[in-house]
Amino acid sequence: MITYCSSCGSKTEPRLVAKQDLRACPKCDRIFFRNPKVVVIALIEDAGRVLLGRRDIEPGRGLWGLPGGYVDWDEHPEAALVRECREEMQVEVEPLELLPLQHIIVDDEGIVFLPYRARLVAGQPAAGDEVQEVGWFKPTGLPPLAFPSHRQVLQRWVQDLATRSVA
Repeated sequence: MITYCSSCGSKTEPRLVAKQDLRACPKCDRIFFRNPKVVVIALIEDAGRVLLGRRDIEPGRGLWGLPGGYVDWDEHPEAALVRECREEMQVEVEPLELLPLQHIIVDDEGIVFLPYRARLVAGQPAAGDEVQEVGWFKPTGLPPLAFPSHRQVLQRWVQDLATRSVA
């Protein structure tokens, strides 16, 4: 919640705007909209396996997840994906395809997840920032995951693999 106006410094107050409970400045009339944060995650696969990292930070420390993270305000989502994979997995990737996005509410905050299918183009996966270890996993041996959003992406991946093997 924004307590003070970033334009004039006055204390904000609640205001109903277009059926939304928002904060507004009574002095300069600035309205503070609640915009979602944007997160990218990478589905990197090789020979029927997916690359995951064991998280070294909360939330979900010790659990596994797809590489990814927040998009900086001045960053294209694909550039954020490349950066996050470099930081967390020590690899270079090429974003190939935007998968179905997800929107969730966590702790009264909106998050838009942009999952990408990505191709490993350089480097050997190794633990980097915020990661304890990395590993390749088959669909039948996925470890405990930190986030439901990652589980949804991986469930779709498993279905896609099954469809490809039938075709």
